[in-house]
Amino acid sequence: MFLFNRKSIVKITGALSLLFLVGCTNSQKSSLNSDANKVKNDVNNISSKTYINGPKKNQKNNSAQNVVLADIRTYAIQGKVINSDYTIKNTNITSVQKMLGKPDSSTWIASAKGLYSTYSKHNIVFGSNKGGQIFEIRSLDPKLNKISLSMVKSNFGTPKYDVKTGGRETIGYTAGDQFKILFVFPEPTKSNPDPLMTNYSVLYPAGTVNSMANDRGRQW
Repeated sequence: MFLFNRKSIVKITGALSLLFLVGCTNSQKSSLNSDANKVKNDVNNISSKTYINGPKKNQKNNSAQNVVLADIRTYAIQGKVINSDYTIKNTNITSVQKMLGKPDSSTWIASAKGLYSTYSKHNIVFGSNKGGQIFEIRSLDPKLNKISLSMVKSNFGTPKYDVKTGGRETIGYTAGDQFKILFVFPEPTKSNPDPLMTNYSVLYPAGTVNSMANDRGRQW
C-alpha cells in the first residue's frame, strides 16, 4: 500500500490540472484551426463560382446603361425620347423648325409613312405625316452606343416585334396604350453576337393612318 502525504497529493493534483488545461487548450486550438480552414475554403469556393441566377460580375459596369433604359421606358410612355422635350402626337414639325431651324436633311420615306427631318447637332430625327404632325421621334444620343442587344432584352423582356433586314435588327415594345418603342442594332453575327444599339425611336402608330387614302398606317 502506498501512502501519500498532503504535500504530495497537492503536487499530483496540480500536475493533473495542468495536463487537463493543456489538453483542453490544444483541443480548442485544433477546433478553431479546423473552423478557420473551413471558412477559408468556403470563401474560396464562393469566389470561384460563376453566378447564373445571382449577381453578375458586370452588374456594376451596366448600372449606367440600366439607368438610361429606365429613362427610355419612362419617357416613352409620355411620347418622348431621352434627349428631347418634344412630344409625338401633339407636336407639329413647323413648331420644331421655328425652334431648331432648318433641318440638316428632310427625306420622305414611303415605307415609314412620313417625312423624316434630321437635326444632327441635336442627335434627333423627327418623322411627320403629310399634315405635319410628328408621329415618330428617333434618338441618336451617343449614350445608346454603349447599350447592347442583350441588355435591352434583359430589361424589357421578349420583344413584341423582332425583324432582321438590311443588316439591321429592330426590336419593339409597347409603351402604354398609344406608343411603341423601337430599338435598332446591327444584325448579330458570329463575330459580333451581341451588337450595340445605333438608335431608338418612340412611335405613335395612329399618326401614320391616312383615312383619305384608305391607309391603315404602321403598327411598328
